[in-house]
Amino acid sequence: MFNSKSKNARKEVEAIFNEIQINLENNYKDLAIGARKNAENKLSELKEDGSLSDKDYAKLKSRLDDYTKRMEGYHH
Repeated sequence: MFNSKSKNARKEVEAIFNEIQINLENNYKDLAIGARKNAENKLSELKEDGSLSDKDYAKLKSRLDDYTKRMEGYHH
């Protein structure tokens, strides 16, 4: 059961990462910024409520950091 909760949490974050990727590919900077912020909030929320293991959180946080780095020049 715990595994299912973790799997669903990962899927939720993956969907937001997909949204970031699509927005970046289409050069929709404002939408990409919003999706990244949404991902950051969701990741923190899922970590706090125990839906993500430390290992999953570290992997997803690393990916979010990569997106953040790619978006450094985006200001709005």
